[in-house]
Amino acid sequence: MIGKTVYWQDAAPAQLVLITGSESYLASKAMARIKQILRTESPELEVTEIDEGEYSPSLLLTVAAPSLFAEPRLVIIQGAQEGLLEDLTKLTEDPIEACTVVVRVPNSVGHNQKLKQSLSKQALVVSCEELKKDSERADFVKQELANSGKKIDASGLKALLAAFNQDLAELGGACAQLAAAAEGTITQEVVERNFQGRVETNAFKIADAALAGNAAEAIRLFRHGFTTGIDPVALNAALAMRIRQLARLYNDRNASPAALGMQPWQLDKARRELQGWDESALVSLVQLAAQTDADVKGASRDPEFSIERLLMAMARK
Repeated sequence: MIGKTVYWQDAAPAQLVLITGSESYLASKAMARIKQILRTESPELEVTEIDEGEYSPSLLLTVAAPSLFAEPRLVIIQGAQEGLLEDLTKLTEDPIEACTVVVRVPNSVGHNQKLKQSLSKQALVVSCEELKKDSERADFVKQELANSGKKIDASGLKALLAAFNQDLAELGGACAQLAAAAEGTITQEVVERNFQGRVETNAFKIADAALAGNAAEAIRLFRHGFTTGIDPVALNAALAMRIRQLARLYNDRNASPAALGMQPWQLDKARRELQGWDESALVSLVQLAAQTDADVKGASRDPEFSIERLLMAMARK
């Protein structure tokens, strides 16, 4: 395992584990997995957690030292700090029996960069990069539910990803809630029953209604979302993304889903939504989305009106 890189779901104990990447939720799951494995093997496991900014030179050598009863030890350190590289180097050269050290390295800046460059070959590296693609988030959902013995069908997966498209921790929490509450295969109906308000006010559902020509439904969903705290900036960003996808598809009708950053089902839907649009109308819509972006960021005193104007234009009303 030493010198190897694995993904978060394959995290395992080793003398030294470096948890890299910007996705803190996956990093926390990787740490929890390592802790669970060690505690299953040894219920008497001693755990020491050192928060960012609290490390001091030689602290690791103190907390990792064998106790009177020689219980297994797990030391978790948040972020590389002054003196840590030197202490870890000593530990790799002269290992302490039954001691696992986990270091969270979220970026490649300063002490973090030096530590990664110096010790990656002496450690198990666990990659916890942000899940940017829909396919990656879809795989995450299916794996999370499979771990609880649950399955989700295509309609349920689509609804869940649409409802929780911003924060991975929220998506993970939704998976846990569905796993605990749902019986049998999870469908769109199950997702909407459990997260009705979230699904109804989701930006992508608003965009779906507008691009389907249903301006009244799009505005109803938006007003409901606006009163319950939906962020106009985030909403407009989602609407603008859908508009840009249509414009790119118009310019290249044979573009692949990967080229457009879409799933195959999203591309099929975009092709249907594109029917009836011409170049001048799409150019005007892109320009209006840019103006709306400025409005919701402070250029207008009435961002709600600006969003509704854009939704009307998307619905061609």
